[in-house]
Amino acid sequence: MKIALMLILIFAAYNCSVGAARPQSSDLLGRWKIEITFGDQSKRSLSFDAEDSDTGSLLLEAQSNWDEPAKPSRAKLTVGKDKRVTILATVEFPIGNVGRETGVLALKGSFKSEKIITGDIAFYPMDQDPMDPNATPTKTGKFEATRVRGN
Repeated sequence: MKIALMLILIFAAYNCSVGAARPQSSDLLGRWKIEITFGDQSKRSLSFDAEDSDTGSLLLEAQSNWDEPAKPSRAKLTVGKDKRVTILATVEFPIGNVGRETGVLALKGSFKSEKIITGDIAFYPMDQDPMDPNATPTKTGKFEATRVRGN
């Protein structure tokens, strides 16, 4: 009986320590408001809905009434070691009143608190892989994501 109890305690302690050391994808679940500041000091706002462990949807918020409503795009997300977060999504940034710049937005950051993620952003042309170290972004900057609702 003592051996069985000891094994249960060891197993429970192991599971607790493994869970504490490994980031949980559920930490990201919910809705986030993302504020981006590009290197040229222009700003954009996005909404991000983390739906499960590796997907979500990203919506670029309109800057004026003249902007055509954006369509949400699918996003791929990962939560790695030390609660590092990566979100990749295809987005279209309006250029004036007539054009759109399409590319892949890469947000890489970490949890500052339970409700705030901060980090760097990079915007890549569609023909580049943002995970390729040789890829060159057309825009870079910083972001802060604040949990609006969720966990």
